[in-house]
Amino acid sequence: MNASPESDSVIANPLRASGLIDSAALDRARAYAKDHGGLLSDALLRMNLVKEGDFLRIFAELYSTRFVKSDKLKTLKLDETLLERVGVRSAERLRMCPIRWDSKAEELHVVAAIPLSSNLDAELRQTVGAKTITVYVATAGSVAALIRSSYYRDESAFAQMTANGAGPGMPSKANETMDEESAREQTHSSMSATSPRPLHDHDDDEPSTEGKTVMVNINALADTTTIATLRRENARYRIAQEFHRRVTLERNLEAMVDRILSVLFELMPAEGAAIWLTTGQFAAKSKDGSKQVQVPKAVYEQAINSEKGVLTHNALVDERFDRSASVMVRGIQSCMAVPLRTRNGVVGVLYVESISMSAAFSDDDLPLLDSIGSQAAILLDNAALLAKVRQEVERRAQLSRFLSSAAVDEVLSGRLNLKMEGAAAEVTVLFADLRGFTTLSAAMKPEEVVRFLNEFFQEAVDTIEKHHGTVDKFIGDCVMALWGAPLPKEGDARNACRAAIELVERASRITVGGQRLEVGVGVHTGPAVVGALGSKQRMDYTAIGSTVNLSARLCGIARENEVLVTSDTLMRAGPGVITEAGEAVILKGLDTPIVPYTLRTVSQPLQLSHVSKPNATQPGVPGPFTRNRGK
Repeated sequence: MNASPESDSVIANPLRASGLIDSAALDRARAYAKDHGGLLSDALLRMNLVKEGDFLRIFAELYSTRFVKSDKLKTLKLDETLLERVGVRSAERLRMCPIRWDSKAEELHVVAAIPLSSNLDAELRQTVGAKTITVYVATAGSVAALIRSSYYRDESAFAQMTANGAGPGMPSKANETMDEESAREQTHSSMSATSPRPLHDHDDDEPSTEGKTVMVNINALADTTTIATLRRENARYRIAQEFHRRVTLERNLEAMVDRILSVLFELMPAEGAAIWLTTGQFAAKSKDGSKQVQVPKAVYEQAINSEKGVLTHNALVDERFDRSASVMVRGIQSCMAVPLRTRNGVVGVLYVESISMSAAFSDDDLPLLDSIGSQAAILLDNAALLAKVRQEVERRAQLSRFLSSAAVDEVLSGRLNLKMEGAAAEVTVLFADLRGFTTLSAAMKPEEVVRFLNEFFQEAVDTIEKHHGTVDKFIGDCVMALWGAPLPKEGDARNACRAAIELVERASRITVGGQRLEVGVGVHTGPAVVGALGSKQRMDYTAIGSTVNLSARLCGIARENEVLVTSDTLMRAGPGVITEAGEAVILKGLDTPIVPYTLRTVSQPLQLSHVSKPNATQPGVPGPFTRNRGK
């Protein structure tokens, strides 16, 4: 893959300004990279047109950091946990590899390929949560080899590199191959004839990550234009770091947007700044707070469809905006706008303007704004994702108060539409109430009462959810549960019966004052209205109606450790349910007598296709699995 013009200049300008290489040698390296593929830096090193140590010293000076040669990198043994924490995708995308984590200082040390990625500092802070990122520079080939050897266990990664720090080359045409001896001779002759002597004759004294970099005196370089370019590139890198340091501490999305706009005024001569997102969200700010800022539609459309953004020195006469009404009315002189790119694509535009001054922004300011926009997009994307996670956590917590964990997952995934406003449904309702609670609690301390009640409720919740029910509410020493809402399933009635028997067994294992807990349970199946009831401050998803009342009445007449069910529940529960029929009783609130059945056992779960359906011709008849209740 050929190097881009941008990366070409970032590599070529510092080397040429330092006197390490001349234009002729650069042209040969460019031709080699074009024919064989790869980066300009790799071509320079592979052809021995520049020594690895000298190459790295130049860029260590430019980035005000240290450098590491390939022979040092191949000896590193990296921590597996740190590698996993950063991740191979981040390493490959940012062309870097983590080498050390200082947990006390929260500082991450990485080695990164030249030229450094503009998103390096911002992404790593977000990924690892580091306060400080310390970067050491190395050749692209050696960083790629370190990634392959560390993440992919490629033991031959460094063996494929040249001694001069170049990565593995692409297959080349035989008649175009330049051996290293020939390249060395051509370099020596060209440098002697047209260029100053290299700054360093030897590369065997370069520092490791623990040493100090031998600095190059940039002020001594001959080409003042290139010096200015180097300083601008270095300033861009430092400004990007400062921007991230100032903004990344904000976690609230609105506060982060406001901080981004405020910092822009400190970094460039803008009178107004704005962020306009494709969702329609808009935030703007003027430097003195006296003016309203709007992104002209013409500028927004140009920026969002551009690669590197839009810069105009005088928007009033710029043909691209065709005398846009929004531009003319506001009298915008100079403005810039760059697209905000995230992992999901372009999400908006970052905009700055000057109304009082033409050419307020230079051509060098646009790449700087683009770099800031890249970081801002990452921060905004992460803040929005964090807000979304928080909303889901809050919603999950709310739903978990009245739904099982499985039902919560169904609602949050969108597979289940929870009709909070109310709907008719057939449900099986279970009430379980402690017997003798008043007597037990009278002689106990309040904290002891709460302790054993919570112990009972925990057993009840575990049992109900184990059998696919939903805990509806706790009422004093009583628990209410639902099957059939909000997620109806075949076998709901049978599951409720199994839960009732197991709940009695679990409660009897709890002892209070030397006595075992005893419960009475009532279960009934029928129609009900289900939905969210309550006020704005508190709402509960519950069921109401005669079915709920009948279940509660059965629970009230059940003896200690007895489960009473109705024929409606038994017919839906299927065969293998053993009960004893009781005498007909008239319960409070009901006009007709009802026969309660004492539930004894329930066989293993049935195949759903074998579950019995209600017999319309014989209402109230449980079937052959019932025997008369002895008195």
